[in-house]
Amino acid sequence: MRANVTLTKRQLVVAIASVTIGGAIGTLLRALLLRIQVQHWFESLVDAGSSSGSPLWWRQIPWVLLLINCVGVFIATKVLVGPLRAHDPNDPTRLLVITGFFGGLTSYSGLFVSLAAIWHLSVPASVGVTLFALLTGVAAGWLGLRRQVR
Repeated sequence: MRANVTLTKRQLVVAIASVTIGGAIGTLLRALLLRIQVQHWFESLVDAGSSSGSPLWWRQIPWVLLLINCVGVFIATKVLVGPLRAHDPNDPTRLLVITGFFGGLTSYSGLFVSLAAIWHLSVPASVGVTLFALLTGVAAGWLGLRRQVR
């Protein structure tokens, strides 16, 4: 598949609108999902198994955002190798879904801002959480690339 490198003015406007609409929807969904993190049930679930309470840095980990990123990377990869496989990178549908929606839904930059708070409490913990976030993202992408076993 050869990408359409030069866009007409109309194609450029459609591309920008596609990314904007998809990004707005993905970002809104992420914001709604992140509200889950402040619920009491989630904090008790994270602290489960810790009799003396968890260390301060443990409570700073954005667990819901880690989950959103992994699921988003997995589904985006599945969609890219599935229904959108033959689509040009500048195709409005691909721009809306992958660049816009999944770009807005997932947020590695937001994750790394949260890691700065952990850094001030425990440098080794911050490095560990960073490696965990990166490795789970790569694993989610790899799993998304795998063919389904029938």
